[in-house]
Amino acid sequence: MNAVVDSNVFMRGRANLEFERFYTVPSVMDELESPGARLSFDAADVRVEEPSDESLEKVRQKSDEINSPTSGVDEELLALALDMGEVLVTDDLALQNLASHTGVRFRAYMGDEIEEERIWVRVCGNCGEEVEGERCPRCGQRDIKRKPG
Repeated sequence: MNAVVDSNVFMRGRANLEFERFYTVPSVMDELESPGARLSFDAADVRVEEPSDESLEKVRQKSDEINSPTSGVDEELLALALDMGEVLVTDDLALQNLASHTGVRFRAYMGDEIEEERIWVRVCGNCGEEVEGERCPRCGQRDIKRKPG
């Protein structure tokens, strides 16, 4: 079996998982700043692939729908896992949550796995009003935060 792996697998030490082959996206390489993470990456025989535009759009739509705090790199990884039909390995709880919402199997590397799916609500950091856009309709603030819905 193969796996799509997040940068935290390489940052936390050797990628000593029992998978035949590892896959990741090009953006993950930019996140590997330490020499140890780079060494771990190089030793793991990782194939670097781009996700399809179709899968990336599906992931981004779901991310927007649940107000996920995931990054663009996270969404690329999830789209690649969706394309390949492989398990996603990550300790990022927000990414695990988005994977669960999109039906992609995941597992943690060294950390915990989510116990339930979450949908995030965007609220004004000033008055607490739920916000849809970039500015609070009640007080006009742009300080928008997320909280579990």
